Amino acid sequence: MPLFEKVLYSTDFSPLAEYALDYVKKLKEAGAKEVIVVHVVDDLSIELPDGADLLREKELFKILPEVDQEYVTSIVERLEAIKQELEKEELSVKLYLKYGNISRQIVKVADKESVKLIVMGAHGKGLLTEIILGSVSTDVIRNANCPVLIVKKMEE
Repeated sequence: MPLFEKVLYSTDFSPLAEYALDYVKKLKEAGAKEVIVVHVVDDLSIELPDGADLLREKELFKILPEVDQEYVTSIVERLEAIKQELEKEELSVKLYLKYGNISRQIVKVADKESVKLIVMGAHGKGLLTEIILGSVSTDVIRNANCPVLIVKKMEE
């Protein structure tokens, strides 16, 4: 069985996350067959239960204020675009749109899906690990039960 058959790709839709997506595509050569794409929302105008699934729990979506519904709808469209992009590479894709603590939700989905690798971009801003990687990346590395590939774009 290939080492990285099932991979979790966490995205915040930043340029760095898009850069990390290129690495996910390259993992097909290392045997990747399935990609679990995760985005975590932590900034809605109303509080939802930690771990709420905004893709699968339609009732939750209905209680959101209109501004949040529009925001969530735009995120779903962006996730669908990533799904199509990965499917063009002949990878099977499953989407998650969670609400709550970002790093905790990434690790929970990774465990639930039994992924072999988590891929994410890191925002490098200087001053040792926490800031070099960012607190979300650091927390995911600390709590994940599988390897974590941190993609950091070098300054050109």
